[in-house]
Amino acid sequence: MFVYNDFAEFEVAILVTAMRATKHSLTTVGPTRATVTSIGRLSVQPDAGLADIDAADYDALIIPGGVPTPLLENPLLADLIRTMGARDSLLAAICGGPALLGAAGALDGVRYTASLGPDDDAYAGIVGRGTQLAQPLVVDGNIITATGSNYLGFAEEVLRHLDGASTITPLTYFREVTLA
Repeated sequence: MFVYNDFAEFEVAILVTAMRATKHSLTTVGPTRATVTSIGRLSVQPDAGLADIDAADYDALIIPGGVPTPLLENPLLADLIRTMGARDSLLAAICGGPALLGAAGALDGVRYTASLGPDDDAYAGIVGRGTQLAQPLVVDGNIITATGSNYLGFAEEVLRHLDGASTITPLTYFREVTLA
């Protein structure tokens, strides 16, 4: 998962928690190994920086939304996205995160969604890229995108893709209110 200053931690919190119950491990990758601060003011020490990782070692790249604008022209991030996309690795982005996919060219010829409009600075990453749909969740091949308010659906779709099971509902616990 890519973490950066002002990333929206709440958009991936359920996914991160649910991943603990799977066979998958989570590596946080920042622009560098320097601590980043989320939009909710949580400090996160990335496990690695972009320069430290090899795309071949990972099955997926998850990009939370937030304020990605300063990273739209980051060459290491764009290279990681392009390399993983070329390997058909899962690219999953929520809210403003698709701007980073778009800036790297990963949305060209792809249907996607995002919580971005012309008034958002990060819109520059998606303008003229693929086809933006007014839907809460869009899956197109190896790319999953979601609007920021659909973090539960986003988490479920990422888990389904990672496990190769399109019919499971992995987050029933979070959907059903209980008294205990």
